[in-house]
Amino acid sequence: MEKLKTCLYIDDQRTPTDTIPTYHPWHVVRNYEEFTKWITANGIPDLISFDHDLADEHSNDYYRQLLSKGYQHPDYESYKEKTGVDCAKWLIDYSQETNQPLKAVCVHSHNPVGAVNIQAGINGYKKHLGLPEDCYLGKHPFKIEKKKIKNKK
Repeated sequence: MEKLKTCLYIDDQRTPTDTIPTYHPWHVVRNYEEFTKWITANGIPDLISFDHDLADEHSNDYYRQLLSKGYQHPDYESYKEKTGVDCAKWLIDYSQETNQPLKAVCVHSHNPVGAVNIQAGINGYKKHLGLPEDCYLGKHPFKIEKKKIKNKK
């Protein structure tokens, strides 16, 4: 019997609804901290799917710029919460430090500029190692999870 592969999905709102043949069901993490903790505990999975906007401030910046300018440049310096780009940078560093290879990586973000930034970072790293630049933009069927409201006391 073939061993099932692992897959990790990072997104603050979406949850994948499909299971990929030959893979376990998706492990879902919602932010940078959960992402780094999961990989540190479990190793680099066989497939990772990235979102870019992992907090309301990222989405709000995207839509504000899109409506006012018609284009978008993520204001990374002003963000308090880390984005999918930060997760990708951490993953590259972790891969180098632990000598664990990156396997399949895709980007499902609906933020086109953020998605390309993640894809370019991963493919640049793979190119540097002489590996195929095979990080792709692709979406998996998903459902939207309602965000939990934190009680402020």
